[in-house]
Amino acid sequence: MVALVAVVIVGLVATMAVGLLTSTETPGNAVKPPDAPGVEMLGTPPQGIEYTDLGEQCDQAECFRPIAVTAEGRDADEAIEAVYTQLLDRGWGRLLPQGESDPETVPLADSALSDGGLLVQASRQPYTPESTAGLILAHSVPPSPPAS
Repeated sequence: MVALVAVVIVGLVATMAVGLLTSTETPGNAVKPPDAPGVEMLGTPPQGIEYTDLGEQCDQAECFRPIAVTAEGRDADEAIEAVYTQLLDRGWGRLLPQGESDPETVPLADSALSDGGLLVQASRQPYTPESTAGLILAHSVPPSPPAS
């Protein structure tokens, strides 16, 4: 009888340990990434341009903020260039697409910008029917180390 009770207790403890280990590995218990930066981090938009915050969106790795850009009388490239020029004037740096090294050959709208802590990436595709272009604002993250 004592042996049976011991086996049952060991079984219960083992089942609880497996359940505890499994519960800490599930996506539901993952740590939420930091909140997306607010649209105010871009500062006041250039004259004739309006930002519309479309709300924070998150996946398992990061949170980001889509922003609709509306510019009366400008196309997407002109709107993006105005926004990017203003940010560059404020000290943001330009990030060229992978494989590119000459900024003179890459349209400004095909680049991303960073201030070291934040990253903004433009889209020529409007995010809303009324907008001209779009921006994604997120925290900068260091690149993943190469797989070995």
